[in-house]
Amino acid sequence: MQYKDKARSLAVAALLVIGITVTPPVEADHPLVVMLDGQQLKSRFEESDGEVYAPLLSLSKELGYTANWNKRSDRIDIVSDPERAGKAQEEDEITKQQVADWIIEQGKEDRYYVEGLSYELVDLDGDDTAEVVAAIDGGVHLGHYFIFDRDVTGNYRLIFESPWKVDDLMPGTPIHVGGKLLYETVERTGGTGLEVEIAHLWYMEETRVVEAWKGITKEMNAMIPGSYSLTVGGYRVHDDILYAWKTLSLLEDDGETVQGTPATTMNTFVFDGASFQAK
Repeated sequence: MQYKDKARSLAVAALLVIGITVTPPVEADHPLVVMLDGQQLKSRFEESDGEVYAPLLSLSKELGYTANWNKRSDRIDIVSDPERAGKAQEEDEITKQQVADWIIEQGKEDRYYVEGLSYELVDLDGDDTAEVVAAIDGGVHLGHYFIFDRDVTGNYRLIFESPWKVDDLMPGTPIHVGGKLLYETVERTGGTGLEVEIAHLWYMEETRVVEAWKGITKEMNAMIPGSYSLTVGGYRVHDDILYAWKTLSLLEDDGETVQGTPATTMNTFVFDGASFQAK
């Protein structure tokens, strides 16, 4: 129901943008009459509590658009170009089994825990064709991360694989640096008494993935009594310069009480056109 409400609200917003005339009903439960350039639309419009609702899928079709509803990702794509509509339809038809087969056929390892597989379709390089971003969750600190690119023949090829365990499959909002789109993927790793989070910044270039920078954003070290510590870090990119900082706190053996004063350090890195280099 939540997605239907969102879809209906989107339809109303579209009506306002294109300038469709809405005629209020005489009775509260009677559907609205909606006119477009003097012609009445056949889709059913209703008013409730001062809001106008419309069926998004049928309205899109009536207005000459193609609406692709991907129920797996709870997403509706409305496109006006028939070629793009066909591409979106093909992308929506990609299945988990297909992605698993690609990993087994093209991956580096002999065996994969494909039962822990998840994937998303994302246009990473702005070419209007979605890449496949996939990950395998193999346990506490075990996992794999994959990126597949679609070639000119329409087949998906593995262009990146790394033994990263990730909690969030989707890359973050890209950062524009040196004419490239940099994405962040956070890896979780560690071992007994050690928890580490590493931020990876990467971009796509000529059907390959290039890592531009990586840095620790969190490290909890509780391996040896008397030597517990917590490191928390972060970064920010401005004018092609990456500023990275981290704060180290020594801890009591309870893993919470801080000993002394935390120490913070910062380093700067300059983007040289391919990656960030220490300044």
